Amino acid sequence: MSTDTDTSTLNDLIDVLEDGRNFYADAVTKVDRADLKALFERMARTKSAIANDLKNKVVYSGKEPSDGSFAGSIRKSYAEFKASLVSDTQAEYVAQLEEFEDRILDEFRDAIEKTDDAEVRSIATKYMPEVRRDHDEMKALKDAMGKGK
Repeated sequence: MSTDTDTSTLNDLIDVLEDGRNFYADAVTKVDRADLKALFERMARTKSAIANDLKNKVVYSGKEPSDGSFAGSIRKSYAEFKASLVSDTQAEYVAQLEEFEDRILDEFRDAIEKTDDAEVRSIATKYMPEVRRDHDEMKALKDAMGKGK
């Protein structure tokens, strides 16, 4: 079945979510605190669940869903390098993940504001509360750890 769904925008959202999931999954292995491990695992699950729903929408439209972007893997490598240079690696990971949450939030805002596809806009709007919650939670954690700007 093929429809006129804006799969390009959906795939952009999938890319950023998959990148985020991968970044969180990697961060779980790099931190020592149990509370951070649990938080990062939950964040990775949320990103994965939303991405899987979006992939189903792309498949339903007759197109091939994305599985993450090359830019995300570069960003993850940069964060690992930067974290290796500082003494408080956990705080640095939180700061980098919060920046990544900014990127995810921006992608969802763009999908809501810029697509002409009402279904894509509706999907992005549906997930915006979860996206905003994750962003706000990481920002509050970053600020609490003294990494706020």
